Amino acid sequence: MRLTFIGILALAMNAFAGTIAQTEDASPSVDYHYGEIADPLLWPTSAVGAITVLLSSVHRATCTGTLVAPKLVLTAAHCLFNGKEVVKPGNVRFLAELNKGVPAVYSVAERFVISKEYAPGAWTSGTAATDWAVIVLVNALSIKPVSVKALTREQFRAVSNAGHVTQIGYGMERPYLPSIVRNCRVSEAPDDGAFVYQCLTNKGYSGAPILAEIDGAPSVIGIGSGGKKEQRLGMACSATQFEKAVAELTRSD
Repeated sequence: MRLTFIGILALAMNAFAGTIAQTEDASPSVDYHYGEIADPLLWPTSAVGAITVLLSSVHRATCTGTLVAPKLVLTAAHCLFNGKEVVKPGNVRFLAELNKGVPAVYSVAERFVISKEYAPGAWTSGTAATDWAVIVLVNALSIKPVSVKALTREQFRAVSNAGHVTQIGYGMERPYLPSIVRNCRVSEAPDDGAFVYQCLTNKGYSGAPILAEIDGAPSVIGIGSGGKKEQRLGMACSATQFEKAVAELTRSD
């Protein structure tokens, strides 16, 4: 069943790529840079920060995370692994309102809550639906969080057709300032656990929130998992996978 799902997701990405190719003649630039500079102090960008992960004394990885409660940061599960081993929480930091490399606020991680279905290893489109984690911070941050909203298929289609989808993140081509892409394209996958998007897919954007306006406010409907940076196509883990966990952690913390 898993192999079938992976195959269907691959077809979905290829079909989505074909649609984009028909409407965009220009190829992405060789540096794969995409997006504009966002104001790091303006909400909801202020709630989106860089996650630094110390892998060794000389190696560090970076991802993107979203503050979804004063002490909770949502990101991609694979960001918290070194190979197949979970990194130590003390080696993970969340840096918010990052302006030219200087964060206004930050905190070290206290513990992680990782999807029980996630299996570390080489990324494939089939892993996207389980690729989520929540970082519980040592310190509560005084930044307005962003809500998480799981969409029904009907709601997702409405959001997709409207085209008002945004993604914010910190990528390798601009690691010290947030990038934002407005009017991202999203497309359904065969399973509610993941969807296809065209926004930010370079290194560093793993975990970057995909936002849509729900009930008058921007909400996280998914997070970037991985994809093809040359085509700017990615697979996102849908909020249907982690909305309940975030709500439970918010109540307990």
